[in-house]
Amino acid sequence: MNGLLRKIQVQKMKVIISKDRYLDEIKQEFSNAFPYLKIDFKMPEGIATRSFKPKTPVNQLKVGDILKDNPEGVIIINENNSIKQIAQKFADHFGLTTLFFRKSGNMWLEIKMTGDWTLKQQNESGMEVY
Repeated sequence: MNGLLRKIQVQKMKVIISKDRYLDEIKQEFSNAFPYLKIDFKMPEGIATRSFKPKTPVNQLKVGDILKDNPEGVIIINENNSIKQIAQKFADHFGLTTLFFRKSGNMWLEIKMTGDWTLKQQNESGMEVY
């Protein structure tokens, strides 16, 4: 390496979950960190009919609107995490079901078959196709 050391900077983010945060804010932070990826949240079972109009977009809700039990905490995400790992973190810590999408030209494709890829691989794949 010609005597030079290269510092490798890993892209990472801290997701703060609190009852007053809108899910859309979390979604935007994720997209800022990984511009060719998108995260979405699914409404937990029974919440849509109990508390909100059926067509209320989940991203317009606050975390506390859909999670009544302990909606506070932090998730650390870095580019070496796989989609499956991140989905599991949201599910285990907060009971949130997530969906992930990758940019492909003008479309967003749901990530299903490549859930074992890291965020870095997913984001680079979206950049290549875009």
